[in-house]
Amino acid sequence: MAAKLIEISALGKSFAAPGGARHQALAGIELSVGAGEFVSILGPSGCGKSTLLYMIGGFVAASEGQIRVDGERVTGPSPDRGPVFQEFALFPWKTVLQNVMYGLRVQKVPREEARQRAMDLLDLVHLAAYADFYPKQLSGGMRQRVAIARTLAYRPRILLMDEPFGALDAHTRTRLQHELLGIWERDRKTVLFVTHGVDEAVFLSDRIVLMHGGPGGIEEIVDVDLPRPRVRADLIANRRYQELVLHLEHRLESMQAGVGS
Repeated sequence: MAAKLIEISALGKSFAAPGGARHQALAGIELSVGAGEFVSILGPSGCGKSTLLYMIGGFVAASEGQIRVDGERVTGPSPDRGPVFQEFALFPWKTVLQNVMYGLRVQKVPREEARQRAMDLLDLVHLAAYADFYPKQLSGGMRQRVAIARTLAYRPRILLMDEPFGALDAHTRTRLQHELLGIWERDRKTVLFVTHGVDEAVFLSDRIVLMHGGPGGIEEIVDVDLPRPRVRADLIANRRYQELVLHLEHRLESMQAGVGS
């Protein structure tokens, strides 16, 4: 693995529950992520995948343990950790270009430089021709590409992606998976990617963190030893790809049936 960029030790999270009790959402999380790695977090609903991602982003505080990024303890959000969520979260009253420029202008980047960086990113996600459109005029897949461009604009070292393609149709989801891999191959940012999809996790990742619930913890970490660059049509016939998908599907089914952890 590359040099450790994210280090998580003895991490736990509990929330207040009705009646004054405490609900333990996560417990005993130990994980290191290397610089430039693509790591997916996979597990059944309610196991704490998104909570873990929000904690790495600094949006949710730890109850126990700690998270360090490049040796510094995470105590809140940072421009180095860029979130991309399923809900797009675009400003409806701003154009596509204005949405991508927004963070740069907040960071006091001069307007013309911000505009050029935003247009370069729109070109990267194949939306330069839509710079003057508003979000409501775009499809769901196009809006998600705008959201990715907006996050990339302020050049985070780490992308935190919470089921970013979950609301999209199968064809659009596959296309955006390929586009995301193209961006990752170009820049080699560190990516943490929450998903419910086994095939999506195997297709995208260097490693897959399989989580269990009750409370949420790490069940297994799976190395995805498949060659890159990846083309889905080629992988479907790859025996190792099939083995990884079947293994993870079986583990998930066992957990959901209450067998094992």
